[in-house]
Amino acid sequence: MDNQKFGAFIASVRKEKGWTQLELAEKLNVTNKAVSKWERGLGFPDIKTIEPLAEALNVSILEIMKSERLNESQVSADNVSEALINVIDVAAYQRKIEKRNNLICVILIISIIMGIFLVDSMRPEGVIFVCIPVIFLLIGIWLILMSWYRYKRRLAYAATLIAGILFLLLPILLGLLLYFAFVLGGPVPQ
Repeated sequence: MDNQKFGAFIASVRKEKGWTQLELAEKLNVTNKAVSKWERGLGFPDIKTIEPLAEALNVSILEIMKSERLNESQVSADNVSEALINVIDVAAYQRKIEKRNNLICVILIISIIMGIFLVDSMRPEGVIFVCIPVIFLLIGIWLILMSWYRYKRRLAYAATLIAGILFLLLPILLGLLLYFAFVLGGPVPQ
């Protein structure tokens, strides 16, 4: 299912009715940001929202799933089967997003717990000179990988790349500072 075509169809039908995104969102009990996301092709409505969306826009579920207006004569077994395939694709996409969000939550919780134990077991100097640079290094690498992924998908990537480089600079600058402090015989934390 083409999310750009889907979004354009939803936007055009909504505009035909003279509704704003907020008005459509209120009819569906979702946020206007969700409607905006659908119309920009950045996602699909929840599978449970497809039927209320079709009813609100006064189109058939088949038209929603095909993302185009259909005449009664155009409804065929092929169209219905294609619509069912689209429903399955949307459901699979939503499961994928849900799994990703669950994974992010688990990683975040584990990271917080590890961080608490690490900070508790180290002195403040260890946290400043070891933990924070390692965290910034990992964030920087992750942001640079995300910018590369966004570049490959032809999405805006410059801000992510700049943030990744900035996050990488802190550990590098701290490492250079400690190196030169050690070479010059200055105070270096033990």
